[in-house]
Amino acid sequence: MAKPYRKCAGIVIFNANGDVLVGNRIQTKQSWQFPQGGIDPGETAEQAGIRELYEEVGIQNATLVYEHPNWLFYDFPDWLKGKKINKFQGQTQKWFLFYWNGQASDCNLEIHEREFSEVKFVPLKSTIHLVIDFKREVYASIIESFSPKIEGYLNNTK
Repeated sequence: MAKPYRKCAGIVIFNANGDVLVGNRIQTKQSWQFPQGGIDPGETAEQAGIRELYEEVGIQNATLVYEHPNWLFYDFPDWLKGKKINKFQGQTQKWFLFYWNGQASDCNLEIHEREFSEVKFVPLKSTIHLVIDFKREVYASIIESFSPKIEGYLNNTK
């Protein structure tokens, strides 16, 4: 019997320059990614996204701009082993796009169990080269879907 996929929420935060916030994972050095995390029982994907935004980077005043229309998924590679993920085939994720015009230095990475050693803003398209290889297909979909939304939001707020 196949293992289930873990349901998660993923968050892309962009600023007035159109750059997006990524964090360098503590466990896997030079593995940058967007904040993401599991959906708790009784929680909607959007509620989980808002919670993870706070827990992972300490942001509470971001504006929800867009929700990706599809659930995106990836499989965990065989080399990735850990008690928490062994029971799952991979993750299925609902992605949310938020606007926040703070600085990376404004982020509080100590709210909950720390996951990132540092965070920074980068161009959205560069994230495909920063993320670990097994997540690249998901990031390609995010880039395609969110790029016009970021551009449209910034053009409408000028």
